[in-house]
Amino acid sequence: MIQDILSPLQEYADVFRKRFKEVAEKTFDELASEAHIDVEANQQTCSQLYDTEKKCNSVRASIGKWTALCVFLWIFVVGGIIAIIAASQQLDKGILIANGIGALASICFLILKVHPRLKELKEERDRLSKLIAALTQQAWEQMSPLNRLYDWDVLCRMMTKTVPRLEFDPYFTTQRLADLQKSYGWDGSFNEDRSVIFSHSGLINGNPFVICQTKKMEMGTKDYVGSKTIYWTTTERGSDGKTHTVHHSETLYATVTAPFPEYFKKTRLIYANTAAPDLIFNRKKSGLANKEDSFSYKRTRRKLRKKAMDLEHSDFALMTNEDFEVAFDTRNRNNNQQFALLFTPLAQENMLNILKDNRMGFGDDFNFDKYKMINVITPDHLQSDDLDMNPEQYRHFDFEKAKQNFYSINGKHFRAIYFALAPLLCVPMYQQIRPPHDIYGLDMARHSSFWEHEAIANFWGKEHFQHPSCVTDCILKTNQADENDHSTITVTAYGYRSEKRLTYVSKLGGDGRMHDVPVYWDEYLPVTGTGSFEMREDNDFDDTNLKHQERLEHISDVLSKNHFDVYRRHIASRV
Repeated sequence: MIQDILSPLQEYADVFRKRFKEVAEKTFDELASEAHIDVEANQQTCSQLYDTEKKCNSVRASIGKWTALCVFLWIFVVGGIIAIIAASQQLDKGILIANGIGALASICFLILKVHPRLKELKEERDRLSKLIAALTQQAWEQMSPLNRLYDWDVLCRMMTKTVPRLEFDPYFTTQRLADLQKSYGWDGSFNEDRSVIFSHSGLINGNPFVICQTKKMEMGTKDYVGSKTIYWTTTERGSDGKTHTVHHSETLYATVTAPFPEYFKKTRLIYANTAAPDLIFNRKKSGLANKEDSFSYKRTRRKLRKKAMDLEHSDFALMTNEDFEVAFDTRNRNNNQQFALLFTPLAQENMLNILKDNRMGFGDDFNFDKYKMINVITPDHLQSDDLDMNPEQYRHFDFEKAKQNFYSINGKHFRAIYFALAPLLCVPMYQQIRPPHDIYGLDMARHSSFWEHEAIANFWGKEHFQHPSCVTDCILKTNQADENDHSTITVTAYGYRSEKRLTYVSKLGGDGRMHDVPVYWDEYLPVTGTGSFEMREDNDFDDTNLKHQERLEHISDVLSKNHFDVYRRHIASRV
């Protein structure tokens, strides 16, 4: 039986961090063993490559020094010739002879030493550059069997082995999405004006979650500045008593503020659980967990106490652990009984530990919104972590560097995902409740949802779908006519074209008159582009116990070799 995670922070420090390192090392060793990499030969190639790069850099530095000397001497020669010409006109034989000897010596040194040395160094640089290119290609070829084995799901598999409570889906299915909507009340309007960049779905003890990054357009504003210079004259009486004409000038500036489409990406964790099914709250990060003596902390605590005592206008009840109430401020919650049922003393202690810790985790960097059975956590640290799981991030020509990259990249991703899930793992009830279909093992057919289709379209790039006149980013939305294993996905790209506009803004000048200042600005008008790609799903293929090479060989049979392809385990797509 899988044990509950009673203390997420402590168990990460004592168990999961070390376990994930062991799993990552074992996974990489298995990949390397399966690839049959000649590590010694690769290290010899890389060692020779790095030595050659050092030599090449040294040669380039020498070329720079000799080039500087060459330029200096030629300037000296030209200066000497000019001095000779000047001395000949003044019949100064001493200067003439001295400059002549200096210029002649410099020319001889340039011809006999500097230019031959530069030629020699440049030939050496070109030879070393060719050798570097050849060694780099050789190193890539030596590592190609391993680089081909990396896939999109390697991190998810390692996380499941590390934290048994977690299960990751091969991809986000329509059935998983339908379960979120029908069983937990997920509102599909979330996706109406957003496009999915990537999504990773799975289960925590049978309860569904999705880690997703979406892109949204919001119409902001942009300031455009124009200018106009005006001139005028005035008549003034000077100190001599006479009148003088004085010329004046002034540059007038004007601003036009116009709508401007802005695009924002945000990464969220969406989790569904039937615990506390009527509870609603919106918790915003505050950073007060470590500021018990601050004015902000005391002010928040005073407001919470005041609201708890206002029995006439509020049914808010302050829990005994006021440190938790202040740090995890949810005064807007609608159901105190269900909140207390969810956040037991153990859950409160766990949450406080997470909020206070900035060493193992990320501290108080997340918003936590609960709307009945849907929980949405938005951590700051996920916004800067690229979790699309692209296997390109692991590929390298140096075996040792590839190994270290594999450990460091996956260790970073594991920490980021774990502490995004940590606020959920703090709550024991979330681990103890399992949905009926998970308990009784109801099988669900697998078909990719539009979340996956949008992720594939965004991975491929908006340039394949956008309108020819589009000058902005795009929101890509997809449509699948039939839910088949082989179908065509239609992509609609919503963007904007721009039209140059001119507006005159009246400004008062120093001459006392109003002037029209021209301001050029861009008007953004919506445009829509379309495109499509073909997708094939191999849902009957079970790759659970296959080696990586066997898995990838099967996928290569699915994909056409002559077309661009995107692969997420059982999903393959092409133009």
